[in-house]
Amino acid sequence: MATNKILGYVISAVGLIVLLLSFSKLRTALKLTLPSAISETILIISGIVILLVGIFLIVKSGGRKVGEVPIYHGKEVVGYRRV
Repeated sequence: MATNKILGYVISAVGLIVLLLSFSKLRTALKLTLPSAISETILIISGIVILLVGIFLIVKSGGRKVGEVPIYHGKEVVGYRRV
């Protein structure tokens, strides 16, 4: 599960970088030239999609772990087990 969370953070970072590259001022400041087939709209949409996939992986793998689980005997709780 921890590897999915790390992968989610990496994918989110890539999505954020792609989203930031959609700004022309940032590209000129970094002196980056992109192929003419890639427009700002394509960069914005792909950056948002990649970022959302990464966030989904982070949230999905971040399940909370219960510290104690009740032990039942019939309908009564007779103790707690640590997980």
